[in-house]
Amino acid sequence: MSVTHVVTFTWVEGTTPETVENIRARLQGWIDRGEGLDGLTAWHGGSDLGLAAGNAAFGVSATCVDRAAYVRYRDHPEHRAIISEHIAPHIATRSAVQFEHAS
Repeated sequence: MSVTHVVTFTWVEGTTPETVENIRARLQGWIDRGEGLDGLTAWHGGSDLGLAAGNAAFGVSATCVDRAAYVRYRDHPEHRAIISEHIAPHIATRSAVQFEHAS
């Protein structure tokens, strides 16, 4: 069974669009290199389009072939560094879910 991880964020006041783009670009660069990401089958991230009231400001979805691949993605040292150094200082709220589904 595949695992999809979805995480959403709202940012603290004063977080600039440039900061958010930097976060997205760092994540995308890590994904594009693909080092140590065996089993990651899809990744998407970006800012909310503003099509519905009450949405989070930013979201990421990552789909992995199984639970073990998700744990490798979640715990990857570069991922952890991006979170702690670039994302965490700007988080007002965070919500996440992981669910299994047929491939």
